[in-house]
Amino acid sequence: MIETRITLGGSTYRAHWGAAIDLALPVNFEKQNPSFFDLPQPRITAVEGGGFIGDTQRGGSCNCSTIELTPHGSMTHTESAAHLDAKEAYVADVAPKGPLPCQLITVLTQPFRETNESYNGFEHDEDLVISAQTIKEQWSEVEGIQALVIRSLPDEGKAMRNYGERPAAYLTHEAVELIVKRGIDHLVLDLPSLDRYEDGGSLPNHRIFWQLKPGSRAHGGHRTVTELALVPNEAQDGVYLLDLQVPRMLCDAAPSRPLLFPLERAP
Repeated sequence: MIETRITLGGSTYRAHWGAAIDLALPVNFEKQNPSFFDLPQPRITAVEGGGFIGDTQRGGSCNCSTIELTPHGSMTHTESAAHLDAKEAYVADVAPKGPLPCQLITVLTQPFRETNESYNGFEHDEDLVISAQTIKEQWSEVEGIQALVIRSLPDEGKAMRNYGERPAAYLTHEAVELIVKRGIDHLVLDLPSLDRYEDGGSLPNHRIFWQLKPGSRAHGGHRTVTELALVPNEAQDGVYLLDLQVPRMLCDAAPSRPLLFPLERAP
């Protein structure tokens, strides 16, 4: 096996290419997937026409299906700044084309009222949030890191949760500002959105991350946000290589498969 070594913060690490950790939720066409904003669940239907049935269980010669997906609502997906402005680059154009140095951190959410941080006025005191202070406590900076994966606790059934019935935690403005300040270009969350479920329609944290103001182009338009990921319990906080696999779809968001490859200090 080819050995890859990488230097981060003055330390040399060896990549374990055979030990990938998959952060993507499986897209299940028969059972409930996560639900955000009541967007349509994934559907798969056999192609039919001209005497052809694309279903071998119904006598067809092969399986041939039409798949309907709404990435923002029910699956692991990656977004570009085109999510907010159609003039910005498609997700396929800004997604990294190779593994990136990455850190995984685990943070405990807390009620908004317990922070000294801010949102856009739609927040409630009892909302669960990820604060900049909490991130600082868990995130020891390592020079050369380009991507950040945040695992939030408690889990509370993220893989099948209806977020309309039980809204998710979200980040404070200061938390997103910290992530931008530390040079993160690719952010992976196990939440359905950077923003509050009901934020008045402004998506303020997305705008902070992409540095996008009304009437201007995004200064952070090269960045991506991946939402509705799921970090396995066995994945330990630390440094990794992130392979953010995104299909070449010319749109604002696409289903994605983030893979983490462990790094260990080399002798």
